[in-house]
Order: sequence, then C-alpha cells, then structure tokens
Amino acid sequence: MRAQPPSVGPFLTRCLQAAVAAVLLAATARGDAFDDYALFAPEAAPALNPTLASNDVPEVETTQYFEEALTRRDPAQEAQLQALVDRAVTERLAGIPRPRYIPATDLAPPKGLLLHKTDPRRGEFPFGMALGGYMQLRWFEFARDATSWTNSRGDVLPVNNINTFNINRFLLSFTGHVLDERLLYNFALFGTSNVGIRSGIVPIGVAGWKFSDAATVGGGVSIVPGTREWVETQPWTVGIDRSMANTFFRPGFSPGVQALGTLADDTLHYRAGAWNAIDGGSAGVLRRGTSMAWAGNTWWEPLGPFGLGGSDMEHHETPVVRFGTSGVYARTAALPIQGTNPEDTIIRLSDGTPIALPNALGPDTTVDQYLYRLASIDAAWKYRGVGLSFEYYLRTLDNFVGEGTFERSSIFDHGGMGYLSWCFVPRTYEAYARSSVVTGPYGTGQEYGGGLNWYLKQSRQARLTLEGLYMNRNPAQNFLYPYRAGYTGTAIQTQLMVIF
Repeated sequence: MRAQPPSVGPFLTRCLQAAVAAVLLAATARGDAFDDYALFAPEAAPALNPTLASNDVPEVETTQYFEEALTRRDPAQEAQLQALVDRAVTERLAGIPRPRYIPATDLAPPKGLLLHKTDPRRGEFPFGMALGGYMQLRWFEFARDATSWTNSRGDVLPVNNINTFNINRFLLSFTGHVLDERLLYNFALFGTSNVGIRSGIVPIGVAGWKFSDAATVGGGVSIVPGTREWVETQPWTVGIDRSMANTFFRPGFSPGVQALGTLADDTLHYRAGAWNAIDGGSAGVLRRGTSMAWAGNTWWEPLGPFGLGGSDMEHHETPVVRFGTSGVYARTAALPIQGTNPEDTIIRLSDGTPIALPNALGPDTTVDQYLYRLASIDAAWKYRGVGLSFEYYLRTLDNFVGEGTFERSSIFDHGGMGYLSWCFVPRTYEAYARSSVVTGPYGTGQEYGGGLNWYLKQSRQARLTLEGLYMNRNPAQNFLYPYRAGYTGTAIQTQLMVIF
C-alpha cells in the first residue's frame, strides 16, 4: 500500500527550519552567499523530512510531493514561515558585535564610532578601534587696505584681495589599543584644499603605553606643545581659528617622544618631551644636526574640570578656572620653505620676514642655525555662559650661525592674545570678541574683531560661525588661517565645523 503524502504545512515548516539552520551555519563558517536552489534540491528531501526517508516511498514520488509543496501558495503558511525566518535572523544578529557611536560630553571630545572592541576575559585577542575626525568648510574673503608691504631686506611685496571657498581642514582618525588595553595608538590622515585639490595627505599619529592616569609614554608625529592655544585642538577654538599671535610664536609638528598625564586628583595636567625640531615638516632622517627640541606644557584646574575650549557654551553653574604655562628650547636649523604639513611653522621676524631669507638680518647675510626659546603663560575662566581666556608669549632668537655679519646678535619678540565670549542662549547662540598683538624690533602687528557661533542641535560637534577681523601689518602666515605676512585689511569668514 502506497504511503500517503505528508501535510504541506508541517512539511514546509521542517524544510524551512533545516534550511535556515544550514544558511546560518554556513554563513558563520564561511561568510559567503549560497544558492537557495542547492538547499532545496530534491535529493535533500529525505534529510529534511524523516517521513519521506521511508523505503516505502519511491524517489520519483518523493520529488513530486516536494515540488508540489514548494509551488503551492498559502498566505497563512507564508506569514508563519516569514516569522520563522525573521526570528532566526534576529537571533543570529544579536550575537554579532555592532559598531556604536560615542559622542562628545561637556568635558571630553567624542570617542567616535567604536568599530570593534574585543573582550580579553573571554580569551579574545585584545584589540579596539574607533573612527573619528572632523571637517571644516570655510568661505574666506579678504579686502586689502594697502596694495603692498616692504620686508626687512627691502623687498616690496604685493597685498592681494582674496575670495575663496575651501575644505580648510579635514582629519580622519583611528584610535584604540592592540595586544593590551594599555598599549594605545592614535593614527590620523590630515589635509586641506587650501593649497590645491591635488595636495598630499599628511599622516600624523602616536603610539604609547599607559602606565596609569598619571603617565602615558609614547612616540610618533605630534604637535610640539609650545603654547596653550596650540595644545588645544582646533575644533574647540572660540572663533574661526587660532589667533594671529599664536600662529606667529608657536612651534609646529615633529616626530618625537613624550609623556602626558594628570596628577593631584586630576587637577594638574602635563605634556612634555623631546622632538626632532620645533617643526619637523621638511626634516626626515637626513635632518641637519642632532639637537632636539625640548618642550612642555602644564596647566592647573583647581575648581574642577575646565572642559573643551575657552567658551562656556555649556553654561557652568559654578566658576571654573585654568592656569597654565609652556616652554620650548631648541637649537634650530633655519627653514627657508614650508614643509608638506599645512600646519608647518616658518620662524619670522616681527614684520613677517622669514628669518632664513637671505639678507633678512642685514646685507649679505644668511641665517643657517639659531637658538629658539619660547615661554608662555595663560589663564582662563568660565561661568554662566561667559568665557574669558588670555595668553602671553615671550620669544628669544640668538646664537645665530650662518654667512655674513648679522645686524643683531639677539632678537626678542613678545605679544599676547585674548578672547571674551558670551553664550547668551545656553548651548545655542554665542557672541565673542578677540584680539592679539605681536611686537619686536622689526615692527608691531595687531588684529581685532569678533563673531557669532551657532551650536547646531545644542552640541559642540556642529557649529556655524560668522567672523570679521581687521589686521594691521600682520606678521604671521599660514594658509589654513586668514593670516598672510605683511597684510593689512579686513577678513570676513564663514565656517561650518562638523566633528564626528
């Protein structure tokens, strides 16, 4: 007597259960796609349904029943089968780690998109990686008040009007740990369109060992921490960018080693080390000389964590203050041109003339080496939406080595910067004023102005800024900033900063 065909519902359910299990098992083991037809081939029927494995059922009839079951449409059964698939997929995905985003807080920058982090307690290889960065979109217009300026060696140079849109800065960073949760790394790709859209991407980053909150020691390519405004990363500035005085005095980026940490119940912070030079942008392993740049920065926050930047968009209900100081000592090779990093620093006289330019320190002279010493002090205060910050710089250049007889054996320049901000709608709208000055034996330059910040979605991670600045005989130059050596005139800037 021939066996009766099995009912369609239970048969299809068992088929689907086995198929889903096979797909998930194969995806776990191999991670590739499979042909659905292979899973539902007639020769698989006896394994999927024990009823059909009976020796009493001819192979031809088994195939016929199976194909009829698969081609017969029943909405109720399809809904049941879809629910089974959804449940199986959900259970499988629940066990897979998913990236999650960790945003900024009022006291710390965002940790970014946590791509992966293992659990060593389960015997997994210690590894973590997070993706972060920022993008700075800017419109910059400069209207000159003079058509030319004259540098220290007598060259008459033009002052040009400027009107340009640019990706002023972009940075993509990868941070995390490897081998041990104390072995940390931070690698970033940094660039700008200000020097052309075919400009190179600059790699920067460090790796080090965290002994405790009091000390992390490592090395790599990083800023030389010579001023407060330079140590505070660019996304957290009060206005569009750092001040003219800071741009003039500060060091740049260089390979080196450093230690950083916090002491005294996390109120005293430090960062110090040795670097190849005050700016290592154009000096690699074939750099001239063996002298290092020694630099350090320390600050004290006695009333509690100061937070990000100099503005009080968070609207502190109790005052917070910060006091700090920085210093740099370096025997320096004169750099006649800027390196590949757009943040590179060229040391200039107080009228804007590069010190390495022939005849800068007198007829028939060329400076090849000099001793660079920089010191700065800073203070800042925040309370109920009002932020006030100040920094003063003192720089000495001496021990000149080169060709000719120099008209000066030592050059002393000094100057300062200040910001006053008021977030009149907490976490949303902020007005600010800013000014800085540089003075020395070759002249004095000033800037003053202000602007408005709009913190989108009440977060520092997205900010729209409109700013106006007037510059008089500006001595600084950097194409990421509105500063061009010798320029006098008005700069109008609009910027959208997005931090992720």
